[in-house]
Amino acid sequence: MLRSAMLTFRMHRFEVLLSAGLMALTAISAIVVQGHVIAANPPDECWAQNWRFDDQGILTPASRECRRLVEAFWPVAYEASFVTSPIAVAIPFVVGLLLGIPIVGRELELRTATLAWSLTGSRVRWLLARLLPMLALALVGLVVVAWLVAEMARAAHPWNYLGPGRIPNLTELGSEGPTLVGRGIMALGIGLLAGAVAGRTLPALAGAAILCFALLFVGAPALQNVIVDRVAVWVEGSPELGGLPTLRSLRFGFRDSDGGFLSEEEVYGEDIDPRCVGCTYEEYERWINENLVRVEFAAPIESYPVFEAAETALTSGIGLACMVATVPIVVRRRPS
Repeated sequence: MLRSAMLTFRMHRFEVLLSAGLMALTAISAIVVQGHVIAANPPDECWAQNWRFDDQGILTPASRECRRLVEAFWPVAYEASFVTSPIAVAIPFVVGLLLGIPIVGRELELRTATLAWSLTGSRVRWLLARLLPMLALALVGLVVVAWLVAEMARAAHPWNYLGPGRIPNLTELGSEGPTLVGRGIMALGIGLLAGAVAGRTLPALAGAAILCFALLFVGAPALQNVIVDRVAVWVEGSPELGGLPTLRSLRFGFRDSDGGFLSEEEVYGEDIDPRCVGCTYEEYERWINENLVRVEFAAPIESYPVFEAAETALTSGIGLACMVATVPIVVRRRPS
């Protein structure tokens, strides 16, 4: 098995070295940036002071020194956002396509597959001997990258307005953790299948890249919308007004002192609530703030693992399905 893996790596040494180099560069970047962020991180006392709001909702650090430290921290933390996006978003797709497409596509293009099939005896065994080393390389490299990027992102968000720690964000889903690995498996599977179908590397690369692009910018948001509809609950307050943070809000309304629900249209319609007797529009706005509680129908922070697990399972499943679908194509392909 080791001999077969080394042979596969030699045959595709350009793609292997380029993919390994990109993953190593991303991992090193995450380590370096994490070191910069940790070194620039202000003391917890300054963070606690920094997240005090005045009546206008403006952050008001209690001392000039804390203000200086916090303001100096954000440019350093911005380095982490550059590593997280676009680098960490692109790396699983780039690595997956680089390693997946030439496994079958290049041998068909160079017409060396026929000889290899005749020497191996079993086309399935031939495919597995070339696929498994590439898959193992991608998995090991992407798992390391995903963990290091996640640690770096946590270091770049040491506090939030509720206290220590980082608030999850759906925009960062896929750029770290298991979702990054799942996207890499999907890209590798799509690349493998595209190479087997097209029989040429460049057309396979173009088709697979377009499909991955569509899944990233159309499929992922569609999946998130489906999950939001299933996990959304009514939450009091709003993150913009100092309430509990949410992953995504669908709509908002109000509850009165009796526990009754009022929709946005009912409160901000053409007519002023009759309970606000003789109110002008300015007074009515003040009456709303004093007598009604804003509620949002939103996906709570606690549901973030659901989004993470769902996307990881779906992307990994797509990748594995493409790998399985490649088997009958290779078995039935006529020698050329």
